[in-house]
Amino acid sequence: MKFLKTIKVEEFKDILESISELKTGEEYITIEECFNRITSRDIQSRIDVPHFRKSRMDGFAVIAEDTFNAEEDNFINLELIETIQAGDIPQKELSSGQCSYVATGAAIPENANGVIMVEFTESQGNIISISKAITPGTHIIEIGHDIKKEAIIVNKGTIINLATMGILASSGIKDVWVFKQPKASLLSTGNELISQEIKTLEVGKIYDVNSIVLKKAIENTGVLVDFLGIIKDDYEELKKAIDDALENSDIVILSGGTSKGEGDLGPKVLEEYDNIEILVHGVKIKPGKPIIFAKIQNKIMFILPGYPTSALSCFYVFIDNFLRKLSGFPLKDNFSKEMEVGERIYSTVGRHEFKTVKIQEDGGVNKIFPIKTGSEAISTMFYADGYIEIDELESIIEKGDKRKVYFF
Repeated sequence: MKFLKTIKVEEFKDILESISELKTGEEYITIEECFNRITSRDIQSRIDVPHFRKSRMDGFAVIAEDTFNAEEDNFINLELIETIQAGDIPQKELSSGQCSYVATGAAIPENANGVIMVEFTESQGNIISISKAITPGTHIIEIGHDIKKEAIIVNKGTIINLATMGILASSGIKDVWVFKQPKASLLSTGNELISQEIKTLEVGKIYDVNSIVLKKAIENTGVLVDFLGIIKDDYEELKKAIDDALENSDIVILSGGTSKGEGDLGPKVLEEYDNIEILVHGVKIKPGKPIIFAKIQNKIMFILPGYPTSALSCFYVFIDNFLRKLSGFPLKDNFSKEMEVGERIYSTVGRHEFKTVKIQEDGGVNKIFPIKTGSEAISTMFYADGYIEIDELESIIEKGDKRKVYFF
């Protein structure tokens, strides 16, 4: 058991990287449900797109050869025999010397082979005078120009965004095979925590913050999450809650109860499992040192510190991309920018610190300034724009130094 034998940040990241992907299987869902899901099979188009020849613009469908001698000073007259709007089915075939009006996107007569723009025509009754010659195929979108029938339009392993939903819909796809989402159970622990539904706070009680923010953070990684409630600091209650979570989900995430204090029951409960691997209990990170990471057969468990800033910091640094890897979501590339430090920043030697910072203008230049509140304050994250990393051997970052800011 690796209880409170702290390891370096990079060691923990290496351990997470070595964990194999979960096998979640696949399911068949409707196109309305598929946004942000990951395709588990290649998807082929059911139809040609478009499946009929149509006009690129408003104009007149013609037999192109009829226009070959048309010029600005040599108009050629054609007989208008039909008007075709978008959605209409052409009723008449063209003969030489005839044309049909076609709206943008409208189907063109089967034997037409070109469309001449309205701008190069003059109308008088059903006589259309043409002042420009066109070649066969001009302004016609052919069958299958966009997508060929049975062509693979979406590859296996693709995250379905709005554009992908659009191409699926245009290809006649109404149901898709996707990977089942990994499922996480989320618990908050602590006698001091109460739900936001309770309007009056007693002395010693605080509202549960972690369940609100961590639930949304987990959802943003493509993982399903079920909040199992606030668990009191009671051994039997916590053990039962963890048992239920392990039975019904792939990943268990608790906040609170990570250290070896008298009220911190997480480590004590974990010792009860015969098949558990406690891979990490303690990382040289500030805030968030006493994080726990464990495997129970094919299940994953994280126990995060109770302070909201510590819990969120650990989530951003370690868990976010780990869950994205499991779900198939693209890894989150934290937008970063090198900026100048606006005032001296102190750090504790021996712990890799993720220092929350705000960006403020100083002398016409945006600079980095530290957030002064600690990990116990939720306002620390609220007022921060991002964080900088401070190596465990650094104690001071001087004003004027350059540091990379990772934005939330």
